[in-house]
Amino acid sequence: DGHRGPKQEDRHVKIPDLTKAAKALKMPIDHLDQPCAFFAVYDGHRGHTCAEFTAKGFHGKVLRRLAAEKAPDAWTDEAVCAMLSEVCEELDREFLAKYRTLVDGCTLSVALIMGTRMFTVWVGDSRCIVGRRAADDSTEAVAMTEDHRAGLEPEAERVLKAGGVVIDYGGGFAQVAHDGYEERVREIRRAQISGLGSAGGQEPVALDVSRALGDRDFKAVTGKALLVPTPGTRALRLEPAHRFVALVCGGGPPGVF
Repeated sequence: DGHRGPKQEDRHVKIPDLTKAAKALKMPIDHLDQPCAFFAVYDGHRGHTCAEFTAKGFHGKVLRRLAAEKAPDAWTDEAVCAMLSEVCEELDREFLAKYRTLVDGCTLSVALIMGTRMFTVWVGDSRCIVGRRAADDSTEAVAMTEDHRAGLEPEAERVLKAGGVVIDYGGGFAQVAHDGYEERVREIRRAQISGLGSAGGQEPVALDVSRALGDRDFKAVTGKALLVPTPGTRALRLEPAHRFVALVCGGGPPGVF
C-alpha cells in the first residue's frame, strides 16, 4: 500500500521526567510549569531512516527552544504550538538535505506535558487519544488528532492543486500519487498478463497519508509538493477526569478513535 513495510520501521521516545533529562543535557527547563514530560511515536514507511532521524532529533530541538526562553509568561498555548510546528518543518528540511537519495518517510504523534497543559502535535495518521472518565465512571476515548489523509476534502484539494492525483477507493480511504499513476499501473498489469513479468517496470508508489516528514519524491524539493510536513497542533487542560494518554502509530482505518 506504499505505507507499510515488512520490517519494523517505527520508533518511539518516552521521557516521563523531561526536567531531569533537560538538566542532564544542560538545557534546564525549571522555569516552566512542572511536571514536564515528553512522549512520541514516529511511524516510518518505505524505510526506518526518517523515523529514526526524527526520534533522535525532535525532543532535543524542543528542549533547546524551551530552555532558551525563560520568561514565565512566554510559553502561551499559541507559542508552544507554534514552536512544535516549527520543529516538525525544520526536521523535514534537515532530513531532506542530509539524505538526498532516500525516499523514507514518517508520520508522528507527540505529547508534551507542561504542568496541567498537554500539547499534541501530529503529522499524517499517527494518533493521540486521551482517556476521560465519563459520568457513569466508564472511560471514553477522546481523539486529540485528526488524520491527514487524502480522503478528507481539504487535503485532497491541496494535493490536486499541487499537481498530484487522489486515488479514491471509497469508504473514506484514498491514496496520494503522482499524475499518471493509474495509467502506469494498468501498463504494468498488461505486461504481467502478457507474460512479460517485471519487464513492465517498477510499480509506482501511492501513499496513504497527505502529510509526512521525508518522502522526498513527494516533496517540493523534487518538483511537486504533494505531501507537506505541516503538522496539526492542539492544547488541552488536564483535569482529574483524564485517566491516560495513548499514542498510536498510523495505518488504522479512517474513523477509528
